[in-house]
Amino acid sequence: MHPLRHHISIAPLFALALLTACGDPDTVIPDPAPTTIEIIAGDGQRAVQGLQLEDSVIVRVLDQEGRTLYGAEITFTPGAGHGQVDSASAATDAAGRAHAFWTLGTDPGNQTLTVAAGEASASVGATALDLEAELDVVFAPPSQAEIDAVGTDWAARDVSAAGMRVELTEPLSLVGSPATLRIVSHTVTGARHYGAIVVPDGASEESLHVLAYLHGGDGGVSVADLQFVALPLGELRDSFVYVVPSFRSEPLRHDGQSWISEGTSSPWDYDVDDAIALMTVAFETTPEARPGGYSVIGGSRGAGVALLAGARDERIRRIVAFYGPTDFYDDWVRGIVRDAAMRMPPSLPGVTHLDSTVVQPFIRGDRGPAEVRLELARRSSVLFAAGLPAVQLHHGTIDQVVSVSQAESMIRTMEALGRGPPDFEAYIYEGGGHDFLTLQQAIQRAVEFVSREFGG
Repeated sequence: MHPLRHHISIAPLFALALLTACGDPDTVIPDPAPTTIEIIAGDGQRAVQGLQLEDSVIVRVLDQEGRTLYGAEITFTPGAGHGQVDSASAATDAAGRAHAFWTLGTDPGNQTLTVAAGEASASVGATALDLEAELDVVFAPPSQAEIDAVGTDWAARDVSAAGMRVELTEPLSLVGSPATLRIVSHTVTGARHYGAIVVPDGASEESLHVLAYLHGGDGGVSVADLQFVALPLGELRDSFVYVVPSFRSEPLRHDGQSWISEGTSSPWDYDVDDAIALMTVAFETTPEARPGGYSVIGGSRGAGVALLAGARDERIRRIVAFYGPTDFYDDWVRGIVRDAAMRMPPSLPGVTHLDSTVVQPFIRGDRGPAEVRLELARRSSVLFAAGLPAVQLHHGTIDQVVSVSQAESMIRTMEALGRGPPDFEAYIYEGGGHDFLTLQQAIQRAVEFVSREFGG
C-alpha cells in the first residue's frame, strides 16, 4: 500500500479546533480598535501667540491590550480660536505614532488641541504668550537688589590667570617701528584663552603705559588690527605695551596662524573675565609695563566690554568707547528681543548667543523673568556708571548696528551723577554710522584723551 494513502491532513483538524474555540463563550478575540491615545511629546509648551510651537505634538495609539496600532487614523483638532495644525489627520506608523505641528491662535492664554482616533481621545495643552506683557516685565527698570546681585556675582568670580604659556614670539613692525609680538595663553575657570602682547623694542623697565584693544564683532581678532590702533597715536605709539584679547570660542589670528580660545561664547559677560585675566598676564610677564593701571580702547562689542571691565577692574584708568552698548534695558534692546522672540533675530554681533541662551529659553519657560533680567543687568554698564573711571564716548546718529540711544543712556546717567569733562566726555556725530571714519575728529579726540596719562 502506498504510504500517502495513510497520511491524514492536519488542516481540517486546525479548522475544527478554531471553530470549536469560536463557539466557546469564554474566549475573547482582541479588538484592534483604538482605545488609548498616549501623548509622547509636545504637551505643555509655550510660544508667542500666533506662532507655531517649537516641537511637534507626538502621540501613540494603543488597542485594548496595550498594543500599538499601525495605520490607525488620527485627527488633530484645535479648540475654537486655538490656531491650526499642519495636517488635520494622519495615520500611525509602525510604532503606532503620529505627529502634527501646531500653530497657536492669536489670543493669549491657555489653548487646547484634541487628538482623536475612533472612540479614543486625548487633550494637549499649550500657552500662547502675550509678548508685550512679557516684555513689560522683563524690561521694567532694574531694582537696586538686582544690581547688587550682579555685583555679588562679579565679586565671586575667579578671574585669575593660571597655566600661562608663550605660544609664539617673533619680531613685529608696528607702523614701521620695531616691536616684539608674543602670543600667550592662560586658563580662566578651566578654559584656555589666547591673547597678543606687543612691546616696542628698546624700552626700559616699567617705562611703558599699557593699552588694551578690545575688538568688535563676533569673528575673532587679528594682530594686524593693532596697526589701526597704533597708527593715529603718532609719536606716542612707542609709549605703550599693547594687549589684545580674543573672546571665548573665537580665534586670534596672525600671519596665517590661528589660536581659538576655549569656552562657550559669552558676549559682554565672560568676555570681561577673559580680558581682565589677560591684563594680569601682561603685567606679570612684561617688565617694560608700568605697573598699576592701564587704558582701554574698544569698538562696538569691545566698547561694551571695556565699559563693563571699567566697572569691575580698578586698574583701568581711561576708556575710549566707540559706538558700544551700555544699557540692555532700553527700547532698542527690547526691539531686538521682540524680533528674536518672533523668530526673526537681527543679524547683529552677540544676538545669536542671546537668542539661543536667553530669549528662546525664556519663551519656552526654561528661564524665568527674574533670571533674564539679571542677564540684561550684567551687560548694562550704565547701571554701574558711578564706579567707572574716566570715559570718552563716540557714537553716530545713524548707526544701524548699535543705536545711538545706548550712548544717550550713558550720557543721561553721567549727567545725573554730576560727571562731566574732563572725567566724562561724550561726542554724538550727526550723520555718523558704525565706522570711526564717519565720526569726524573722533580719532584725534581719542588720542588726546589717552595722552592725558602722560600729563598731556
